[in-house]
Amino acid sequence: MYCLVLLSLFLSFVINGSFIGRYIGHRGSMIAGICLSFVSLVTSILIWYEVIIGHCETYINLFGTWISIGTFNINWDVYYDSISAHMILTLAVVSFAVHCYSTVYMKADPHLNLFISYLSLFTFFMVVLVSANNMLGMFVGFEGIGICSYLLIGYWSHRLAASKSALKAIVVNRISDGLLLWSIIWLWWYTGSLEYDLILLNDSNNISSFISIALLLGCAAKSVQIIFHVWLADSMEGPTPVSALIHAATLVTAGVYVMVRLSIFDNTLVLLVGSLTAIMGAVFGLFQNDLKRVIAFSTCSQLGYMMVSVGLGEIGVEASISHLSTHASFKAGLFLAAGVVITSTGGIQHMGRYGGITGSHCTLFGYLTLLLCGISLMGLPETSGFYSKETIINLSYVYFHPFAEYAHTLLLLAAFVTCTYTIKLFVQSFFYDYSGLDLNISPASKPKSILLSVALSVLLLDIVAKIWIGSSLLSGILFFVPWLVKTLPVCLIIAGFLTATTAVTSKNFSIIRFNATRWGFDQLYARTIVLAVLDWGRITWTAGDKGLFAVNNQKVRF
Repeated sequence: MYCLVLLSLFLSFVINGSFIGRYIGHRGSMIAGICLSFVSLVTSILIWYEVIIGHCETYINLFGTWISIGTFNINWDVYYDSISAHMILTLAVVSFAVHCYSTVYMKADPHLNLFISYLSLFTFFMVVLVSANNMLGMFVGFEGIGICSYLLIGYWSHRLAASKSALKAIVVNRISDGLLLWSIIWLWWYTGSLEYDLILLNDSNNISSFISIALLLGCAAKSVQIIFHVWLADSMEGPTPVSALIHAATLVTAGVYVMVRLSIFDNTLVLLVGSLTAIMGAVFGLFQNDLKRVIAFSTCSQLGYMMVSVGLGEIGVEASISHLSTHASFKAGLFLAAGVVITSTGGIQHMGRYGGITGSHCTLFGYLTLLLCGISLMGLPETSGFYSKETIINLSYVYFHPFAEYAHTLLLLAAFVTCTYTIKLFVQSFFYDYSGLDLNISPASKPKSILLSVALSVLLLDIVAKIWIGSSLLSGILFFVPWLVKTLPVCLIIAGFLTATTAVTSKNFSIIRFNATRWGFDQLYARTIVLAVLDWGRITWTAGDKGLFAVNNQKVRF
């Protein structure tokens, strides 16, 4: 049972990505992908029950020893504890919903079986990352999801923007992967092991601060923290199911998961990076007009919350996993519902061209899903997002650290801006008529499929289940937080609603232009690092390569 979650996903990849996929056709590929994804979902539920309810942590040695150098051995191990059980269940829920949704959204694509195989392989490598017992096994999954993200973001290779976005994503991630590999090597040098438990048994004072910084930077690109966030918005060029899978529970959460597993970080630096990312992502999302990019930058902001929580000690680690689980469900629901809206409006993603969209245009179920997931993103009381997000905000208030108070303030500002751009999204798309079109126009192609309802229902049920079942018990230890501090996030929801309704028609173009260009990070990198690398390449080619090749003792002229 414990290996079936891996086996089913890999089998889906093999069937859909090989000649078998051509033989069974698109319909057979859809059935195989959905059925095997459902098997992984059921298996992950059973694993979660055994580990969480039954308190039965599981360790399995799959293929024996992988690497053996003297007394140092690396095994192919699968290890399920409370953290990995929560993560695998979250992955399986989102992956199953995305597989169902993809069969509707991509039904006209001539290479649907290949697309489903990429989705299955992506989820497979993410499960490898989560279930690994050592950092080398984790790194295999880490690299696997990076390669699959390149294939998925650039899936529409006939579009130049998609190809460039995929290349940009993999270049940025390769830089951080190099830092992560460097930190793994040095962790082995300092501790003599790569297993998580044995690394944590070592005194953190014996581990160089440079290693913890390299590990943080290695995780920062995957989790789109500040400075490494530049690939996030461009990755929206991929299909909407890819955006839902990457930005909900897989690629962007990999860095947070690795940091949760290891506690060798400088908390000040983690709090600084996380809080700045939270406010930066919120501000960028406020000034975007592309529907998918608004949701993407909300992911960036929420990952900042998770990163801050990692820096809040052992209790914060549990809060981080809790918010990661709840965020995955409502963020996937937001992306999938946004895909319904985009399909219904003929592929238009600019919110300024919507105006007056109703449930009759984008299906009532899609509209309600977008509304409920948006409410969870804002953190309205009695939603799953409220419990997980407010726990992090309250922990940052009570945690004893010099920078925790500043992080608490920045998180509150980020919560206010989050409410503002979420309300702005609804007002701009559904209430105001920017397009000037008749409100009663019929949709371009309103999607109708039972699989669409299944995908959205699974995510909504997961959101509701996390309210009763819960993914964290931290709320009970925060009763001593002052009443005003605990109710402040709710007040910010009201303030964000009022701000959005008044600021949606703002004409302050200088502020809009500065924030809409994402503070000029892309231009800064293009004019400094990229130009320098291109110049160095030109110099080395001219001085080192040109004229050095010879054929029959004759120099080749370039």
